[in-house]
Amino acid sequence: MKILFITSGYKGIYDYFEAWIIDELSKKHEVKFFHFNDGYSNLQSLTSEFNPEMALTLVGFKLPIQMVQYLKKQQVKTAVWFTEDPYFMDRTQVLSQYFDFAFTIDSAALEYYKNNGHLHAYQLPLGTEPQVFKPKLVEAKYRSDICLVGFPYPDRIQLIQSLLQNTAHNINVVGKWSNPLSRFRTNPKLMIHEGWMDPSVVANFYNGAKIVLNTHRPFNLKHNQNRLGINGKSINNRTFDVAACGSFQLIQFKEDLPNHFIENEEIVSFKNNEELFQKIDYYLKSEKERQWISDNARNRVLKEHTFEHRLEKMLELIKDLTK
Repeated sequence: MKILFITSGYKGIYDYFEAWIIDELSKKHEVKFFHFNDGYSNLQSLTSEFNPEMALTLVGFKLPIQMVQYLKKQQVKTAVWFTEDPYFMDRTQVLSQYFDFAFTIDSAALEYYKNNGHLHAYQLPLGTEPQVFKPKLVEAKYRSDICLVGFPYPDRIQLIQSLLQNTAHNINVVGKWSNPLSRFRTNPKLMIHEGWMDPSVVANFYNGAKIVLNTHRPFNLKHNQNRLGINGKSINNRTFDVAACGSFQLIQFKEDLPNHFIENEEIVSFKNNEELFQKIDYYLKSEKERQWISDNARNRVLKEHTFEHRLEKMLELIKDLTK
């Protein structure tokens, strides 16, 4: 298949997502990359020369709708992968209607798109890149009893504060944590690794942790654009990355979790802080059980949850519906 991949225009992790996706697609398909900043006339020229069958973009917020409409007029199937659902549903509910295919990471968002008439909306979680997220030995600074990687949302701040105040566990936090945890900076149990980290470095922290804490972004943060109040049901892509490293995680329960992993065999969840604290104590003392579950999770990810698997599913759906 001839595929035109249009950048989301976002940096950071999206640079990596897009590189991984293009690499994977290029193994079996002919792929051209396009940046919308190159302009409408360059899109026309590239479309005329390359004659793509399909155009794919992530997020879609920065891509001019005029370009999507042009591609559709040229009989190019257009697909968007909404990788931030349901946190920007105010925008994606409108944007989805411009694309032939709308893929969302979240099943609650999918229900909304379908109920509002999108004929080709599908759930497609992000996958992992097993060449980056893999088991490896790491140096001492990456090791911890407990690790949390991500943005310091209020519930995460409260959780780390509670762990510091009520346990003796060594904790690594990775992200913009210096200000929220400023009063704990001198606590010898806490190591703050400030700022955004390259995925290969994040993989080091996962590999060095006895337990990786995996909580989800709240659906009702004031900075979200989700006036519909859609509460996500699906797990985040961190779930697959941690598992690919062969690392043990305690994940905040989501309704979709059993669709991807067998609980207590491949992954362990919690529904409240009391349950989380009990499971932290138990699994820190149960190294063999931790390792057994982590090994099972890694095997499941390699069989079902990589970017290769996701893109195969996406293209199968598009091919089946465009025959």
